[in-house]
Amino acid sequence: MSVLTIRAYKRYATRLPVELRRSSRKTVQGLLIELSQQGARISNLDRGKYEAGDEVVIVTPTGLELEGTIRWAHDGLAGVRLGRSLHLPEMRDLLEMNRRQQSEVDWRYGT
Repeated sequence: MSVLTIRAYKRYATRLPVELRRSSRKTVQGLLIELSQQGARISNLDRGKYEAGDEVVIVTPTGLELEGTIRWAHDGLAGVRLGRSLHLPEMRDLLEMNRRQQSEVDWRYGT
């Protein structure tokens, strides 16, 4: 059975390595797997315990720092609501970087 979910902002699938920082805790590596103008979903967060309400900073490969708040977290995944909406040029730059990285991976592995 499929369920239709209406969202305020379009979400884009990505595979960008990021760092997730919290005050007074060690920086953790993660993988940005979904991005919208107002939020992000990050996977591969097995080394840290995150709880709803934690203030975090997502650091992208370009050095862009996105402040946000953990909305939910479980099983190495976390949903982050961004402190400010991404401007469309910022979104475009991140999505283009993701496409470039994926095409380099595809080229190296012959896919």
